[in-house]
Amino acid sequence: MERVARPRLHFTPRAGRVGDLFGVLLSGGRYHLYYEHLSGQDPAWGYAISDDLILWSEQAVSPPPGEPGSARCGTVVAGPEGPVLFHTRSDGQIARAAALPGLVGWRLDPAGPLLTGPPAGVAAMNDPYVWWAGSGWRMLLGATLRGGAAGVLQYHSTDLLHWAYDGVIVSRERATWGCPRLFPLDGSWVLLVSTGDEVTYAIGGYDGLHFTARTWGAFGRGRMGPAVTFVDAAGRRCVLARLGDAEGRPGTVWAGSLSLPWVLSVRDDRLIVSPHPNLDSYLISGGTGLTAAGGEVRDHGDLILTMPAGGETTVFADADIVEVTVEGVSGLGVARRTGPTAPGVRFARFGSTPEGPGGVPRQIHPRT
Repeated sequence: MERVARPRLHFTPRAGRVGDLFGVLLSGGRYHLYYEHLSGQDPAWGYAISDDLILWSEQAVSPPPGEPGSARCGTVVAGPEGPVLFHTRSDGQIARAAALPGLVGWRLDPAGPLLTGPPAGVAAMNDPYVWWAGSGWRMLLGATLRGGAAGVLQYHSTDLLHWAYDGVIVSRERATWGCPRLFPLDGSWVLLVSTGDEVTYAIGGYDGLHFTARTWGAFGRGRMGPAVTFVDAAGRRCVLARLGDAEGRPGTVWAGSLSLPWVLSVRDDRLIVSPHPNLDSYLISGGTGLTAAGGEVRDHGDLILTMPAGGETTVFADADIVEVTVEGVSGLGVARRTGPTAPGVRFARFGSTPEGPGGVPRQIHPRT
């Protein structure tokens, strides 16, 4: 198989792949991305810096503290003395690590786990998500409840070290959840959970102890890994996700790359994404070989992604990576190109109704 060129704007480590995402911190006017680095060896922790969320400068990779391969999906927060990273150990216990000065590595802090096992009524827990709730810290955990239902657990703390259990804030039958994220947006609360190769969302209310969903929907279509949200320098709620299944395959950069940055909003109880405005100066209009009609996105005639039909479809292509949104339709679609690629990040917009002979969709080029 012919090797595909590296993407221009989809961050991909020089050697290895992006695994789980821990989060983005804004510090000193720059964005700091923390992620799991996969390279065929024991998983490590990667770190990258950006001024605009578009171009990332890869920094040194560090082994997680503790036994090799012991730290999985979690979250990073800005602690009083620097970044603090909460993670799941291989034994299912929840631990935290503090960054060494200069971010040259990590140390366990404390030396033992924060949470040694699931509470009563819970079979397993993982993927801590920690955030400041205004009067203290909250921690969410994806969980499998006794009986098989999926749930999200909540703990609270005043010092990021000692945690008290609040209970199950939401559960759902016939589901499997990981990497939960909960945040306020446009007068509602939004819950994101990873369900294997997909990301699901719920919009509803949160009273500090319970999340009550008004609606559920698919956020990631195609093959999208866990997503992280954060607030940018302008106060916008943004999201980044891992694309693909994080398992590298020869000749492709599709698996284990970082998505473009997207801005989130709630509209009619749907979670809508729009391209981050910092992308504008990097994009080239036109997507040769790409078409979109009736929710079907094709590359040189090959169907690569099916999206719900809606309004205008916007397609971004970078090497063999494609990201797709449909106006008024929740979430983001991701796919891999099958035909020839061109250098540069190209985008095209397609009208919602076909025009012309043979039903060829109307293509719109708003920028030159």
